[in-house]
Amino acid sequence: MMKKLITGATGQFGTLALSHLSTRIPASEIVVSVRNPDKAADIRANGIEVRQGDFDDQTLMEQAFAGIDVALIVSAEADNETRIRQHRTAITAAKNAGVKHVIYTSVIDPRADSAFTYSAIHADTEAFIKQSGLTYTILRNSFYADLLLGGVPHAFETGQYAAPAGDAGITYIPRNDLAEIAAIILANPAEHANKTYDLTGTKAITHAEIAAIIASATGKDIAFADLPGDVYEGILRSLGLPEHAVIAVAGLYLAAKNGDYATVSTDAASILGRQPQSVDDFLKHALNKG
Repeated sequence: MMKKLITGATGQFGTLALSHLSTRIPASEIVVSVRNPDKAADIRANGIEVRQGDFDDQTLMEQAFAGIDVALIVSAEADNETRIRQHRTAITAAKNAGVKHVIYTSVIDPRADSAFTYSAIHADTEAFIKQSGLTYTILRNSFYADLLLGGVPHAFETGQYAAPAGDAGITYIPRNDLAEIAAIILANPAEHANKTYDLTGTKAITHAEIAAIIASATGKDIAFADLPGDVYEGILRSLGLPEHAVIAVAGLYLAAKNGDYATVSTDAASILGRQPQSVDDFLKHALNKG
């Protein structure tokens, strides 16, 4: 019996991946690692083994990975230096513990020189995984359609869906589809050995189109407002985002304007066996206007 592990199983992505995996393989084959096992009582109640894991503690991660055949390593949130160190620690721990295959949640078009500064984290981790000699599957996830909902309350208040996006197209895809893809691969890893997948939505959609979808779904008069980058950064800071996140999110739009996130891939549909949910459909359902 192969043992499959999900890191960060109480996080948003990990929770969804676990839900999808649980419909595909027995609970006895699933293990999760979480920073705080006390928060995973509901997972344990479903017959799934819960272990403590912390990307800042290699010994603890080696214990979490003990006896694991395949591990889904879900990237956590922190500044670049911290996350690069954490990811290297996790990969090293997996190798030392005898994990045979790692599945890693990367990002679309990972480059050290990208304006989207978090991209450099994933470029480093991908290279580190390949240098490790471990069998791997790299999931280059495009940006979550779920993130688009963050601008909706402001749009309702002001009639403007605001972002410094210009006419850039971004291949947004729902988090749930990406988590299902991770679960499919975790359930049948051999079919995806040493593969790298570009996981995008069905089209590159502009923020003007997003504003129009929200307007149509809600019946409200909403238009896209193209913000200057510095104004947008100020808004993010006022919301309490740490500086590394402000720079990264603002940089995402700079990269998008360079065309970095406009290429549609068929990898997601090939793995799912269907098209991923469109941004149009996702937003309409999320806004209770199915």
